[in-house]
Amino acid sequence: MGKVEMEVAEALLDHRLKVILPSPWFLRIFGKRTIGYWMKRPVGSNVFRIARLFCRMNIDIKRLMSGDIGTLMEYIDKHGVTASRLIAYGMIRGSMSAWLLNRPLASYIRSHMGMRGMAELMKIVVLTCDGSDFVSIITSAASLRLTEPVMSQPTGKGS
Repeated sequence: MGKVEMEVAEALLDHRLKVILPSPWFLRIFGKRTIGYWMKRPVGSNVFRIARLFCRMNIDIKRLMSGDIGTLMEYIDKHGVTASRLIAYGMIRGSMSAWLLNRPLASYIRSHMGMRGMAELMKIVVLTCDGSDFVSIITSAASLRLTEPVMSQPTGKGS
């Protein structure tokens, strides 16, 4: 198991995961090049926002993986900002703080990280936002029979 998978396994247990980010300019003046950010699993509302943004992107994976540089640059142009917002939603815990801080954090990520660093952050977000929990919720709801009567009293003798 790789280092990222081990860290994600700890995050799945709802432990915090330390992510190293480039520091802002005022910390760089004092010689601090990187900052550690402790990331937990995103809450449900942020996972829903991530899913909504990803579905809006409407990316054709086969076309993207074809290797054509024009197609790649087109997708970066169209969806680069949205991809950074996906990462920011995964890093922020809490729906109100995500609503307030998503765009500034996404802008900071775009301005201070390379594509490889953003890809690593996105892998961590995707691994911590596993869809298997959603599948278990849906299968549990599908097994409910809402039209069957609920027997609250025994059918033998009345009260």
